[in-house]
Amino acid sequence: MLKEQKFMSPVALFAAAAALAVFAAGCGTDEETFQSKNTVKTTPAPPAHVATTPPARTPLVTVPEVPEPPREVTYEEAEAAYNAKRYDEACDLFMRYSERKPDNPWGHYMLGLSAWKAGALETAETEFRRTIALDTTHVKSYVNLARVLLDAGRPGEAYTNADNALIIDASSVAAWRVKGRVCHTLGRTDEAVGAYRNAIRLDPEDAWSMNNLAFIWIEQERFEEALGPLARAIELRGDVAVFHNNLGMALERSGHPLAAEAEYVAATNADPLYEKAALNGERIAQVLKGPDEVPVDLAGLARDFVTGIDGTDEPALATATPDRAEVPPVTSSAPDSTLADSKR
Repeated sequence: MLKEQKFMSPVALFAAAAALAVFAAGCGTDEETFQSKNTVKTTPAPPAHVATTPPARTPLVTVPEVPEPPREVTYEEAEAAYNAKRYDEACDLFMRYSERKPDNPWGHYMLGLSAWKAGALETAETEFRRTIALDTTHVKSYVNLARVLLDAGRPGEAYTNADNALIIDASSVAAWRVKGRVCHTLGRTDEAVGAYRNAIRLDPEDAWSMNNLAFIWIEQERFEEALGPLARAIELRGDVAVFHNNLGMALERSGHPLAAEAEYVAATNADPLYEKAALNGERIAQVLKGPDEVPVDLAGLARDFVTGIDGTDEPALATATPDRAEVPPVTSSAPDSTLADSKR
């Protein structure tokens, strides 16, 4: 074992050193030799009447620090942070990139997109507007600016930007989908239904537009009509808990509690933290279910929806931008399982 090391105070160390010196002096040397080797030489003090001046201090030479040049950020580096969902980092990187290349609209666009995902709506709005100023045909900026304005509670302005995107490119699925969201928020449900139908015609696999269309019908208590688009949405994206929950709601309200319970279970399996689906499942588990419940042919309903989407029964779409003063106030009371538009 190692012996415990004992620490001594400076006074004790001095005393010990003096004792060692005395002990060493006991060997065969003479006094003069000892004194010459152990005398501490000191400088005599000046006479009291002589003024003493401390020596001048040598000034310290300070070498100025040379700042390192800022590291250049590449678009690929910033985009990698965004793709990894490190949105705060992506904001910082795209901001530095845009400062170096202010005339590149894509740098501002990606900064706006990163800021939006990070929850910085003001920065996102500013950057999307800068992108549009640099490129007035930048459809994605109009679409995402509409989304930001919708999140900021300004649906009238969002409507304008959704329409601007469609004027430039009437084949933009994202523009039709966001227009559907805006119209639904403004209470223009017929126009919203038409917008979602257009999105689905252009992209038969646009599951989010199917979900959003079905939710309007659930709100209108047209539960059986909502089954088809939700069944098709789940065929396309069975991993989205919202779709299963909404289908469960439509099944339950159209008289199919057993099938509804299965969808609530599927929703909680897809997202164990989805509280609304869990509560729905707990509630319907207490509902008395009859053994004679007629099975629902969800696959058939999905097919019927797909084949009927080209029908002309939906109302005509309005394209005029509304006067903001005429936009009714929006009071959102819809449940959180409704219109989670894909933010891409």
